[in-house]
Amino acid sequence: MMDKLYLIARIADTRVALRSRAIHSVVTVGTPVEVPAAPPHVAGLFALRSRIFTLIDPHVVIGLPAAPVVAGQRVIVIEVAEHGYALLADEIEDVCFIEAPETRIAGKLLPGWERVADAMVEHDGASLLVVDPSSFISLPALKAA
Repeated sequence: MMDKLYLIARIADTRVALRSRAIHSVVTVGTPVEVPAAPPHVAGLFALRSRIFTLIDPHVVIGLPAAPVVAGQRVIVIEVAEHGYALLADEIEDVCFIEAPETRIAGKLLPGWERVADAMVEHDGASLLVVDPSSFISLPALKAA
């Protein structure tokens, strides 16, 4: 039953569904500490429960300008390869069971979303992208000119 539990959020102004097994928690972030020479999608570091988390800006990963980080903003905490990360979210909407099956993506997505989206799922009359949060951790390699 847990494979049908999703976190519904708005990331980079797009409603998405994240499988709950990929989510550690949702927390409020304080002011992150900037990281000199970090990749552009790293918005900073912050401490939570005696751990350091890397704050990731999904806007940059999908090819949009960086989003401002606001103290008190809610973030989605995940763990990838035993490292803690948090994804900036425009809004956290709900955690719910979705009985509809995941389906393949019909249509063309923008390249950034194409890289992070796994499937589509219908919920409350809307199609949501099912995204793998670990896909936001690294930027795609840039092609040489």
